[in-house]
Amino acid sequence: MTQPVVYVALSQFCEQDEKPRKILQDAGFILKENKTGKRLKKEELIEVLQGVDAVLAGVEPYDVDLFSKLPNLKLISRLGAGLDSVDLEAAGRHDIRVMATPDEVVEPVAQMTLAMMLALIRCFPVFGGDFQKGLWKKQTGFLLSELHVGLIGFGRIARRVYDYLKPFGCPVRVFDPFVKADDLPQGVLGCDLESLLALSDIVSLHLNRPAKEGPLLGACEFAKMKRGSFLVNTARGHFLDETALQEVLAGGHLAGAALDVFAEEPCNGPLTRLSNVLSTPHVATLTRGSRIAMEIRCAQNVVDYFSNKHR
Repeated sequence: MTQPVVYVALSQFCEQDEKPRKILQDAGFILKENKTGKRLKKEELIEVLQGVDAVLAGVEPYDVDLFSKLPNLKLISRLGAGLDSVDLEAAGRHDIRVMATPDEVVEPVAQMTLAMMLALIRCFPVFGGDFQKGLWKKQTGFLLSELHVGLIGFGRIARRVYDYLKPFGCPVRVFDPFVKADDLPQGVLGCDLESLLALSDIVSLHLNRPAKEGPLLGACEFAKMKRGSFLVNTARGHFLDETALQEVLAGGHLAGAALDVFAEEPCNGPLTRLSNVLSTPHVATLTRGSRIAMEIRCAQNVVDYFSNKHR
């Protein structure tokens, strides 16, 4: 029987540890890899995935048009937790299994979120820009205990963020229509989105939302946020109307934002050049330990799938 072909679409693979590659090779898979160092576009995926049985995927798009051109594809093993880059309904119709690595991303993203909150309220983006200009200006920051935090979405990552916030003693509100009030930890207040925006000093996004549904937060929602509040996004760039966000940041309605994700990546737009914006290049999951763990799980998902399929 012909061995399955696995394509690694990830722009980075086994940079820290060879174990994920060895898992696939030892299982006898034919391995092909993306050597461009860049995220592949759909037209490139159509070309490189011809004859491929499984793909180790990042956040490149997988839709019905792509699936119709890839009759051999049986499995998408996604490195990460979010599956919004995959049309799950179309994948099901084409009998393509989709797997992810949800447990391995919790710790690094939660830590990144907390770090961004602290950086914003202690004015790190502004200070960094001032020092590059040779300026020595002091600005008063905040303690987390002074502020109310709003979490949009309350899944695994947001719950870990809450665990990190508890020692600081800041009130936490949550908007998540899929979580019942009885399922919230004691001391966490559930509320609607409008109330969360109006009452929170820091708003952090932790939800799943397909790009086709459009931004969750736009000009109307930003206007409802407290003047002088902060926004953190380590989830997905398409959750925000970036033009509207730029306007409320430049105009001073929002005091600052920390963004690890953008609608178009790589991003070099005007939003990233504002002095009150902390920008990072989609690296919330990128720590040595978590990256190795995610790649191992991603590879093992492929092995487990084909082992079970042929039993």
